[in-house]
Amino acid sequence: MAAIYLAGCGSGDDTEPETPRVEAPPMTNTTPDPTAPNTPAPDPTTDGATGDEGTDPDLDLDPAEPPASGLEPDEPLAPGVMFGNGRLVNGMCTLVCATDATDPDAQGVTDGWGFESGRSCLVPESMLALNNEACDIPELAPRPALPPEIPAAGQTRPPETLSTGFFVAGGRLFDRNGNDFVMRGINHPVAWFQDSALAWLDEIATTDANSVRLVWETTRGPTTIIRASIERAVELGMVPMVELHDITGSTNVADPARMAQYYVDQMRDILAEFEPYLLVNVANEWGAFQTTDEEWVQAYRQAIGVLRDGGINNTIVIDGPNYGQRGDAIVSQGAALMDADPQHNVLFSTHMYEDYGNPQRILDVLRGAVAADLPLIVGEFGFQHGDLNGQPIPVPYEVMVDEAARLGLGYLAWSWTGNSQDVGYLDLSENGSASALTGWGDDIVNGQNGIRATSQPASVFAGP
Repeated sequence: MAAIYLAGCGSGDDTEPETPRVEAPPMTNTTPDPTAPNTPAPDPTTDGATGDEGTDPDLDLDPAEPPASGLEPDEPLAPGVMFGNGRLVNGMCTLVCATDATDPDAQGVTDGWGFESGRSCLVPESMLALNNEACDIPELAPRPALPPEIPAAGQTRPPETLSTGFFVAGGRLFDRNGNDFVMRGINHPVAWFQDSALAWLDEIATTDANSVRLVWETTRGPTTIIRASIERAVELGMVPMVELHDITGSTNVADPARMAQYYVDQMRDILAEFEPYLLVNVANEWGAFQTTDEEWVQAYRQAIGVLRDGGINNTIVIDGPNYGQRGDAIVSQGAALMDADPQHNVLFSTHMYEDYGNPQRILDVLRGAVAADLPLIVGEFGFQHGDLNGQPIPVPYEVMVDEAARLGLGYLAWSWTGNSQDVGYLDLSENGSASALTGWGDDIVNGQNGIRATSQPASVFAGP
């Protein structure tokens, strides 16, 4: 759900009136690129400013049996008859659904995509199933044993961590009381809909969300409204995470440090005032497809240095490269960035959009982070995104939601409302009201392992 008013992510999501889920403008501080994924639609209350995704959870089921053709493999195939339990689509072997009743499109448009047995699949007899080469898919890897139980209350803050609020230890996020905190939240396009910002926060709070990611940009004027939004979130018992959307998709290694300098120069007092509750997401989806792991580490080492040297002690949140979608880079390189922070207080965030069309990749990233003792959240996600043959690519987000619940990992859906027309399907609410949830929004809020079912407020709101 990376597309909200301005698509929240580049190759993945956000909230502005742009097109892909790329959030806001990709590499500069100029007007958002309408082709970005998560770009929000213009706010009619402002002067044209804009802002930016019920299945079987059993992942151990055998893949669907190949269609019975009655032919031997060496016999010629009749038109429309193919061996193999999958079809090659866009270079990936994709399962054929067992039934044609699995198309999740609430509008009833049969685009050829369905979802069952914990994975995306092709609807039988659809053009995608009939016109692509046959292939075979091994069943998904078996689930590993559950990780250790969530740590007991009273976790000791590492001595090098200076924050008076959140801190990380042993691959987990803890609040100021030393209690484990699992984020269940929503992305909110504050920057692009400033006149509606506080009212929408009130609505988001009624979903039982325990956290909210607040979109901001360095070019959106005085910090009055972002401070007011942070304060309102705290009043409502939601942990605020502020992020800067300016450099979505940028490949300039100096840009994350530039965002960090904005925090130091323009928001240091705000970050200190709300340090007991506030997380600082350096930048939204820095790094495009060609960004290397080495460049990602270099860019954020510099940003970490600027923040810490500037006296900012909050937990730092870092998006993965490739518009946030390279969770594997976090798993393999995250330790280097954790070590680069003298306070060892870094939380990592991956955004799950079309690059996570394969359920196994979702599992690999989430489980990989847990195995590596790296604190991870899914900072944005949607039920579909990108484009294939004129249709959005489905994202098996149910797999992520279920596995996040199993592993005790946080997630924040993209996004509340206001996404641009091309990614309007990512809106969780039709008009900003919690009483007008979209089908996608209702599933995230009220579905199995959704926000209401799994959200627990941070203990910091119950007292010191």
